[in-house]
Amino acid sequence: MIGSVIDKYEVLQKLGEGATATVYRGRHLSIGRDVAIKVLHPHLSASTRYRERFNREARAVGRLSHENIVSILDYSGQSADDCYIVTELVDGATLQALLEEHGRIPSELACLIGIELCHALGFAHAASVIHRDIKPENVMIRRDGRVKLMDFGVARVLDEGQITLDGSLLGSPAYMSPQQALDEKLDGRSDLFSFGTVLFYSVTGTVPFSGTNASVILRNIIDGQRLEVLAINPSVAPALASVIDRLLQPRPDDRYPSAQATAEALEAVLVESGIAHDHPTINLRSWLVAPRETEAALDTHLRAHLLARGKERLTANDAVGALQLFNRLLAIDEDHAEVLALIQSLHAPAPSRRKAGIWASVAAASLLLVGTLAWWFYPREPLEAERPSAATAAVVVVPPPQAPPAEPAVELTALPQGPVEPVSSRLAPLPPHIKKLTAAPDKGTPSTAALVVPEAVAILPGTVTLEVLKPAEVWLDGKRVGSFRTGPSSEWIGTRSRPIEVQAGTHTLELKNSGAVPYVEEFTIGAGESRHVRAELKEKPTVFIIHAGMPRDCTLTVGTAPYGTVANIRGQIQLTGPDPATPVRFDCPGKGVYEMPLGPSLAGKERFLPDTLPAGLL
Repeated sequence: MIGSVIDKYEVLQKLGEGATATVYRGRHLSIGRDVAIKVLHPHLSASTRYRERFNREARAVGRLSHENIVSILDYSGQSADDCYIVTELVDGATLQALLEEHGRIPSELACLIGIELCHALGFAHAASVIHRDIKPENVMIRRDGRVKLMDFGVARVLDEGQITLDGSLLGSPAYMSPQQALDEKLDGRSDLFSFGTVLFYSVTGTVPFSGTNASVILRNIIDGQRLEVLAINPSVAPALASVIDRLLQPRPDDRYPSAQATAEALEAVLVESGIAHDHPTINLRSWLVAPRETEAALDTHLRAHLLARGKERLTANDAVGALQLFNRLLAIDEDHAEVLALIQSLHAPAPSRRKAGIWASVAAASLLLVGTLAWWFYPREPLEAERPSAATAAVVVVPPPQAPPAEPAVELTALPQGPVEPVSSRLAPLPPHIKKLTAAPDKGTPSTAALVVPEAVAILPGTVTLEVLKPAEVWLDGKRVGSFRTGPSSEWIGTRSRPIEVQAGTHTLELKNSGAVPYVEEFTIGAGESRHVRAELKEKPTVFIIHAGMPRDCTLTVGTAPYGTVANIRGQIQLTGPDPATPVRFDCPGKGVYEMPLGPSLAGKERFLPDTLPAGLL
């Protein structure tokens, strides 16, 4: 299709491809304006449902004119041979591409992106349009920092009936709201849930709801099974973590009522961080041009601002608020001496409180000691369940006390000067598994007091250290404990240190990646033992689907490997990690030989081969 003309638009280059359409860079022949042309895949153009979806997108976006929404410029109409939509060309990158490059985004920059998305969603919702597919791939960030929401391909106008494809839900499973997953009636708060998922992914590098397949993901979404933001990335602003938590509530009534209310909450996060929209060095435009320098400037700003704000809250007797700010500062600089000293001072008892508590501590400890002795020596019959077992316990017999004198003498002594250590602090507490008896089992023995102490067993945790050669989510005994991202420097997400503490015994370790075959290993670890696990996930094959218009008698060769006719391979092949430059050759009797590069592949995904039919086969 490159070099061809669609109506009044010349097709210049391919920009990307989705499940239903390919996006090209084009140019208007008359006015010379560059545009984006989204062309429905040829094998889908014959489907009335897909054409209806395209028509809905054109109608939905066509009525939305907003600076944060990609503008639609032209539409082919449902009856055209080539079904396409022409939109403005955004010079920038998708949020997904930026996250793949940087791993995750600092809280304040995520707020700047989120506020503009809220403006787009608020405008769409006011026009009775629900997007229904909010995800990082559908968020563009222009080079000047402007955020654009695009791809209303599954948008639904509120006064229209819901349309699905072959009875399936529309949208991306990991970003769906519970109501969308249950196919319930939706309103704008469904988009807000998906938006919360985007924010979660942006600041943690992982989606909140995960699973081995779409069904598991949707079940976790419906049940609300996810990790907390701060458990994965402690450096996230606590106020932003609270906003995300509210957006991801299963019940719509528990979320923010509108996109405008959400934008105001994100504005409040920026105010608390001391970041203004027009900050000269900390903004989206600067971050796109110089990400490292912008993040360094943000860290420098936060070190000073969080410390000052924390001190203000301490002065206002808001210790909880101060600790939240200090905890975030320690996530940035864990050796910050002044913050560590301030936190330590919060736990040190004031002199006045220590003096006032001396007499109370002594009195309470004395009562505890007297009560313990009285209970200890008071004779009673043992319960059957409390009788000692020779196999599991050692019995220490204590003689019964003598009868006390009628008028016991009480001697008073002066309390020592200075701080007095409470008596209770010098008494070793009884372990919870120790039982007390008041009679020996022998019939001929006088009533006695007995202490039954089971044999002590030291149970120390073991540790597991992971070496993962591909990005993966880490699950232990059916519970997600974090994720592992690889790159120039491997980084463990989810805990402060890479070793995982486990109890002695047998455990099941699972490593999951949507593009790899799940890694499962069962291991047994002893008390205090350390184990190193080196795991290499095997990449899933890419499924290349032969274009439906390719004649069935064409013979396929990939590189030097023959695969047989299109009919014999049933229209698809699976390749693991192929070189995109690998030549693909179709020998079609009576029609010629067609050769092309394999093109990019995605592990575990489906791609079309070729993207479009060669001209000789059209």
